[in-house]
Amino acid sequence: MYNDLKELLLEAGLTEAEAVVYLELKQSPAQNKWELVNRTGFNRNKVYRAFEKLEALELVMNGHEGMYVLSLDALASKLDNSALIRKIKAFSPFVKIPIEAVENFEVHKEKSKFMDRYMMMAEVKYDTCLDFGDLEGFVPMLGGIDKVFTFRRNRFKQMANNLALCTTNGPYTACMARKDDMKKYNADIKVLDFNYKGRWTIFSDTGNYVMFNDFADQKNSTSVIVKSKVVADSQRFIFDHFRNLFSIA
Repeated sequence: MYNDLKELLLEAGLTEAEAVVYLELKQSPAQNKWELVNRTGFNRNKVYRAFEKLEALELVMNGHEGMYVLSLDALASKLDNSALIRKIKAFSPFVKIPIEAVENFEVHKEKSKFMDRYMMMAEVKYDTCLDFGDLEGFVPMLGGIDKVFTFRRNRFKQMANNLALCTTNGPYTACMARKDDMKKYNADIKVLDFNYKGRWTIFSDTGNYVMFNDFADQKNSTSVIVKSKVVADSQRFIFDHFRNLFSIA
């Protein structure tokens, strides 16, 4: 993840020093600029100039608790390269997560790579596959409901169950939620009244892989694959929260 993010920052126009200072602060906040000088190995003037530039770009802040990174969204808003903007926004939610807590990080736009990773999520080892989001919008991103059927068969072959919370309702959701099929494939699919259109997240109860699919713009859909216990645990917490709300309702 470190190298991918550094390459992205350089592509966005940051200097080597600015990218390294940002990544150092992403790793852990600093009490002062002199600490950054020691951590980066750059000379004092280079670190000071880099921090001032990052501060002007609203990528870092020097507050009461020290110097720390901010979201990458401010950087994305200053660019006019749509492909680069999407890449930066894909990284942005993970900025506050320590680099060492992420074992793998991938961003995919190409259909072939996306489909390969989608099918991988049906085959990694877990007890229960967890799905959350807009299935009605996700199916067109896949290219048809048959891809979801294939995923379901592959997941079932490894004797894994499925729990899904769908935030939209329509023909695809109704098709997957047929009682006979849910019983046959060990699935439990519920529909929530919750605004989460344009996104579909796939993870599990025991594994650390999470697949975030963003198709709010169908022409520029993006998938992010993360292998991280920290990220997976947070998704499980959110899923349990909404599942409990459904049970209460």
